[in-house]
Amino acid sequence: MRSHLIVSKVWRIAPMVVGSALVGCGSSPPAQAPNDVNGTGPATMGTAPPTSPPPPASLTGDVQADSKRNKFDEEQAKVVLARAATNAHTCVEVVDKDQPHGDGTVTVTFSGKGKTTNASIAAPFEGTPMGQCVTRAFVNMIVPPFEGPDVDLTYQVNLKPDSKGAKKDAGKSKK
Repeated sequence: MRSHLIVSKVWRIAPMVVGSALVGCGSSPPAQAPNDVNGTGPATMGTAPPTSPPPPASLTGDVQADSKRNKFDEEQAKVVLARAATNAHTCVEVVDKDQPHGDGTVTVTFSGKGKTTNASIAAPFEGTPMGQCVTRAFVNMIVPPFEGPDVDLTYQVNLKPDSKGAKKDAGKSKK
């Protein structure tokens, strides 16, 4: 009777042991051909390595994006100028009340590296604490790099108390 009990337990455990052994072994990946001396692919006997054809034109990239990459991105420049003008408007609250107020014209120079290299403001703000505060808002702006000469853009900035932002009038001139 005791042997019947042992045999009964073995038959219950045996399927689990065999099943887990099969799962653990799994199938192995197929054998691969040995690599050539350079380690670039299957070994070949005296044949030149295969060359791949060039990718189709549809996969080589967007031609318009490539040509745009080398040009000054005026739309992006307008975006960063608008942000700078919003920051410059805070100068109205920071400087003394006796400083000139009104609309100001800021000229910003963008270099081919995509960074602003100079910012200046026209009279009556030129040389005043208000003007210095405003021009600081327009330095260290970044646009995508471009090829060609530096680009000067002018931007109208609203420096009136109790009003926000800038006028959206950006003019472009090349140096």
